[in-house]
Amino acid sequence: MFEKVLIPIDFSRYTGRMIECITKIPGIREVVLLHVLDASNPKLLEKSGWSYDSIISEASTRLNEQAELLFALIGGKEATISVKPVLKVIVEPMSGADGVNLKPPEPRQDADFIYGGTVGEAIQKAAMEEDVSLIIMGAQGKGMMEGMLLGSVSTEVLRQGETDLLIIRHKILEKGEEAGIESFCPDIFSRVLVTTDLSPASRDAIALAGGLKGAREILLVHVISKEAEFDRAAEELNRMRQDLEQPGRAVTVHILKGRPADRILDLAKKQDVSLLIFSSQGKGWIKQMRLGSTSFDVARRADRPVLVVRQERRPYE
Repeated sequence: MFEKVLIPIDFSRYTGRMIECITKIPGIREVVLLHVLDASNPKLLEKSGWSYDSIISEASTRLNEQAELLFALIGGKEATISVKPVLKVIVEPMSGADGVNLKPPEPRQDADFIYGGTVGEAIQKAAMEEDVSLIIMGAQGKGMMEGMLLGSVSTEVLRQGETDLLIIRHKILEKGEEAGIESFCPDIFSRVLVTTDLSPASRDAIALAGGLKGAREILLVHVISKEAEFDRAAEELNRMRQDLEQPGRAVTVHILKGRPADRILDLAKKQDVSLLIFSSQGKGWIKQMRLGSTSFDVARRADRPVLVVRQERRPYE
């Protein structure tokens, strides 16, 4: 299903732990390890003595080191997964410390230059160029407290991206606990909660959940606003349940009432699901965004991995 994936990394300990989750996702054959260096920032260049070559060479070296570590983690020479490092560098002409125009760097084999744009745009550009089926990104939070925010880059890719997106959560351990980071990725596809608003767009998330290897339980969830909607919702969800059922897999239907994001997150916590899945488009569509308001709220606040299924990649008749 997800044979070729892209993982953007920033060399932090959070992305280092996220990389470990690759071994938990079945079916992957190739990993594109991406680092986007925003060399358009004058402060970054000033630290390197106004030298493009020095900061690009350092980023290239660190990226290749991470690729080698990942390759070793997944089995080295015996691995069935290949690892491809890709370095994107955002550059643009600017004035140096002495007021002299700083020219863009000369082309080099270990980096692909992008003139202008954001880190999020560079990530989506790489995803399209490499033709990956999934982007995997990390998100950290203060002890996984409700209301925590994604990082700005993750938020940009979440809102504007066109490729299926898996966000892996990290928990910063509180004082009094063993120092470090806890990662949420064991048996990531074992107990899946998938939401539907009964719109055509949400069929993508349902279909993807049904095709997941290792999904031993699927919770099919719909939130209603009034009691009159219950009968129709129950009829449609039970029909979906029959399509999803197979030997070794339990499928349960959950019809909730209230504020959608709150009820979905409450159920995810109560049932201790391993993954939340939802479509990127539905009744909560917001103009100029590729993600519905409820989906964005769930992704922003969830304390466990979320998988966003992009409807644009799977058009219906």
